[in-house]
Amino acid sequence: MVDLVRTILLFAYCYGLFVGVFNFEVDWLTGVANASRRTTIYAAVHNTSLITLLIWLCLRHNSLISELGTARYLHEYFFLVMSAVRIFAVLLSLLTRWYQRCRFIRMWNQILALVRDRPQVIRGRWYRRSIILKFVSCLLSDTLHTISDVSAQRKRITADLIIKFSLLATLTTIFNVIVCQYYLAVVQMIGLYKILLQDLRCLVREAECTCSMGNRRGGVYSIQCCSLADQLDLIAERHYTLRNRLEEMSELFQIQSLSMSLVYFFSTMGSIYFSLCSILYNSTGFGSTYWGLLLIVLSTAFFYMDSWVSINIGFYIRDQQDELVRVLSARTLFSRELDNRLEAAFENFQLQLANNRNEFYVMGLFKMERSRLIAMLSSVITHSMVLVQWEIQNKGS
Repeated sequence: MVDLVRTILLFAYCYGLFVGVFNFEVDWLTGVANASRRTTIYAAVHNTSLITLLIWLCLRHNSLISELGTARYLHEYFFLVMSAVRIFAVLLSLLTRWYQRCRFIRMWNQILALVRDRPQVIRGRWYRRSIILKFVSCLLSDTLHTISDVSAQRKRITADLIIKFSLLATLTTIFNVIVCQYYLAVVQMIGLYKILLQDLRCLVREAECTCSMGNRRGGVYSIQCCSLADQLDLIAERHYTLRNRLEEMSELFQIQSLSMSLVYFFSTMGSIYFSLCSILYNSTGFGSTYWGLLLIVLSTAFFYMDSWVSINIGFYIRDQQDELVRVLSARTLFSRELDNRLEAAFENFQLQLANNRNEFYVMGLFKMERSRLIAMLSSVITHSMVLVQWEIQNKGS
């Protein structure tokens, strides 16, 4: 029977190789990453050709720069700005993947080693559901947006426009593959945290049962407490390793996170604005039929769904850490005190959680948290309303 998740991951890996995102090779049987010569040469040729094509399109007479000077409508200016932001984000991300390639390979193999120690991560229902959800949302979002873009310009399709659309579609695909790599790494770390939480809950329940033992002077009680203390120290050591991997990931994906923030901010605002222009400007070729409006609604909805899935996954790490603190705090509800060594192990773990909380900053500019995400969404809505109001006021001019 075909494993759907494994097939999705294989497709994503092969597609990442094809579009030049992977500049290292992964042995599909073992999962080990290494910098092979053929993959390096192919990725270098692909990225160089992409940059050369971009330079050629920018220097020719009807380039994006010249279109900026001949644009007549606000939506044309905004589309050009969105294209420039997406190009900048993709090129910046690709550049970092070259000069940080050794760190990416090392991080890949380190996460692989952690997952091998806990293979139930990839067998978990949450892990499989997360991978399928991301694949479906990303595939539908890209497909519907491509169809929508082609439909919007169907009255003036030319060879030059096809080249530009193909280039922008390639850049969008590269960006999405980069985001999927980040998503996969975070999903695996969350799966490791979930297993850590399960082990900690079992240990706390055993500690509570041990606490209720009547004979506390016997050897059974001391042996049980020492065994639980050793197990708790191992759990704390596993958490320390996970925290170190998360810190390295946060530092490694700094530029990718900045690129994601810029692209999602402008793309979300552009989706709202594009939907309005699709209705206002029928003469420019934007869809005005019921099927066209349905396509716009579906493409926008799946784009928001894909964006939310990609962004919200990062907050689950903080949720898992908060849950660790909550589970450990249940020790204070025990009816009696525990053995001194077990008490010390609990206190040390609590101090470790309190002093080493993961805070993820994007290039030192702002901290990623849900309140910040709400502020960004509010800013997107505000700026979209300004663009919509300006468009309505100047429609007739």
